[in-house]
Amino acid sequence: MPDLGETQLLHHGGRPGGWGSLGWWDAAPDTLDTPDTPDTPDTPDRRNTPNAPYAPDGPIDYHSACTALARHVACAAGLSAGARVLSVACGDGEELRLWAQCFGAGTVVGVELDAVRVQRARAATAALAGVRVLQGSGDALLALGLPDASFDHVLCVDAAYHLQPRTAFLQAAFKLLRPGGTLAYNDLLIDGSGSRWRHIALALGARLCGLPAGSLCDGPAQRQRLHQIGFVELQLQRVDDAVLGGFTRFVAQQGRRLPGGPWQAGWRRVALTAMLIPPCRAAGLGYAMLSARKPLATGAAATAAASASATANAERTALSSSGTPSSA
Repeated sequence: MPDLGETQLLHHGGRPGGWGSLGWWDAAPDTLDTPDTPDTPDTPDRRNTPNAPYAPDGPIDYHSACTALARHVACAAGLSAGARVLSVACGDGEELRLWAQCFGAGTVVGVELDAVRVQRARAATAALAGVRVLQGSGDALLALGLPDASFDHVLCVDAAYHLQPRTAFLQAAFKLLRPGGTLAYNDLLIDGSGSRWRHIALALGARLCGLPAGSLCDGPAQRQRLHQIGFVELQLQRVDDAVLGGFTRFVAQQGRRLPGGPWQAGWRRVALTAMLIPPCRAAGLGYAMLSARKPLATGAAATAAASASATANAERTALSSSGTPSSA
């Protein structure tokens, strides 16, 4: 039989599609870091939206797990009907269809670096009004010529850890969001209390997975980076087992079901990633959902608000022990 590609192998035995993420395999979060104080008393809580995150019931296939992860990102941002959305590293366009068809987004702009995936995303969304796909890098968004303050939400599903420097992506997102707009994305993180040898092991694991050097930092550093850019109402939700653990278990099961076996070329990168996750988690690797909002105030007022929020956050304790990763 002909060699199957990675995407086909991941979807084998379930619903076909073009997803390419680690997926969300469980409905329960590990820990939720509470949000900062809102700018105004009537600011809505983005955790309570009409579009509840997808909560799988029992075993699910790869398509459903990837859909669930994307829905959690959208709900963290408070995505609702009529919104203007910038979707960074949109892959083959599955998430663009989700924003438009399931959440009712009015304008969706997808950005993808890979030319082949850009063509697939354009084909997948050709019949959807208000959706367009641009070729470009997520860490060079301002080079695309998009107008400042033109989006209600900037979303990045399971791809931000490939962007280096991450600050370039976050700064561009801040500039492209309207005042009051929200950013939501996934990122890998590490436990800052780990030993030097654990950090060396994590750096090696990241390199083997093709991640940029220095791309991993702990939760407080993630929050501080967003604060320095000007974001407020930061939320950081640890979902280590729901994503990393679930993906590891899925790959082990899927490898035994594949036509041609788990040793074929299209499965090697997936198998290597799944093999590295348990020792990296034992060394302190975690996975987080992050969201934040661009303040309604601008200029000096916004700077003062962000500074006060950062000072308050510095006095908090680190992430609770219940979020500490364990092996898969």
